[in-house]
Amino acid sequence: MPDGPVEFDLRRLLQQTHVSELTLTVVPLLSPDQTLEAAAASMREVSHGSALVCDADQLVGIITERDLLRLLAEGKDFDSPVSESMTSPPQTLSTDDTLLDAVRLMDRGGYRRLPVVEGDACAVGIVDVKTVMNYVVEHVPTTVYNQASHALLTVRHAEGA
Repeated sequence: MPDGPVEFDLRRLLQQTHVSELTLTVVPLLSPDQTLEAAAASMREVSHGSALVCDADQLVGIITERDLLRLLAEGKDFDSPVSESMTSPPQTLSTDDTLLDAVRLMDRGGYRRLPVVEGDACAVGIVDVKTVMNYVVEHVPTTVYNQASHALLTVRHAEGA
């Protein structure tokens, strides 16, 4: 057993972990001609905020809850095909990418979800912020759970004379 606290190296964990080691989120797969209403129903059915759009076994787009909310606010007809409103082409990850690659793409692109592609498959799943955070907590629970809250680390009253 070590003499002091075990030092946690987040960068090393992110650099050494490959997307293939994560438990990917499985989301609905839609065809481009399915309606926005069908996309919303599919997402609701699996309680996830995104669906992937595939054509001839190729990933061609992603549609998210944010997209649907924006379209609803704009008064978009939800009988229209998902291909008119999806993000295309979506930014993707491969199973060989590292968790650091995923975090960087999410940060730079403002993404909460990234499709993961492998070989000839349309997509094998999604890496989302929740997946990343669960992985970090799972591998270093003591470091995460033993952190003092911001309120405890903030000086509320001046001390001294």
